[in-house]
Amino acid sequence: MTHRAYIGIGANLGEPVENVGRALDALGGLGSLVARSSLYDTQPWGKRDQPRFVNAVAALETELAPRALLDALQAAEKALGRVPNERWGARHIDLDLLLYDDLEVAEPGLRVPHPRMRERAFVLVPLAEVDQRFAALRDSLSPEELAGVVRVERESDTPMPEEALRVGEHVRALARFLAETGAVRVRVARGDEEIEIEARSQREGARDRAHDVPAPAATRVDAIKADLVGIFHLSRPAPKVGDVFDADRELGFVEALGIRTAIHSMGAGRLVSMPAADGAAVEYGQALFLVARGN
Repeated sequence: MTHRAYIGIGANLGEPVENVGRALDALGGLGSLVARSSLYDTQPWGKRDQPRFVNAVAALETELAPRALLDALQAAEKALGRVPNERWGARHIDLDLLLYDDLEVAEPGLRVPHPRMRERAFVLVPLAEVDQRFAALRDSLSPEELAGVVRVERESDTPMPEEALRVGEHVRALARFLAETGAVRVRVARGDEEIEIEARSQREGARDRAHDVPAPAATRVDAIKADLVGIFHLSRPAPKVGDVFDADRELGFVEALGIRTAIHSMGAGRLVSMPAADGAAVEYGQALFLVARGN
């Protein structure tokens, strides 16, 4: 039987953003990481004379019981470089078990829900992002408390491993598109981020195109992005790279808290790439499909 646990993540020593990324990878080994918040730059709590923290919250589907999960989190902290230090002091990584289903536990060394969760803006702000049921707790914080929690714009940070992979997938998808359509230049714009690839020579050798569907020469490639944090699923029948659609088509949906939000192609086009895997956890603004638009 699986259970839903919420894990608070924090770091302020070494490379905090990278440390949080490695912690998220470690959580994936304890179950299924179904959602994660943005990263937040936060002021220290309890002991102010130390560097600011990077914090996040992750939702984990796990078969581990509360005590076993706590033990696994502490083992992960040790593996990621945490060493014993003063209470509320600086650390390379901190993994807190915040919630476990609707269970209440009061045992030596284990309290669920986390006893100080309601006092901490650096927990409630990312927790409410992952699960809107906690928005009221976040909104009860004072303006001064909320001012100490600042969302990190990921475009200005060193990319986390999965984000670096996503950029690589975009580049490969655009390269395939150039080769398959004969276009000479393709540019994708996503907010302040742009990716452009230009073909400078003819492709050598013929490629087996038996399963390709011809499409008109494209003038641009649009990224269809997730509007919320949740689990991504392809629609049925599942779309395939190379599919051409003459009008708007539902390509998939994001499921969060039992609610399905449809993802559409936003008009006619040709499906160039599907960066997100069916059944994967996705975050707000993550590219799910690349769609080439014709003249």
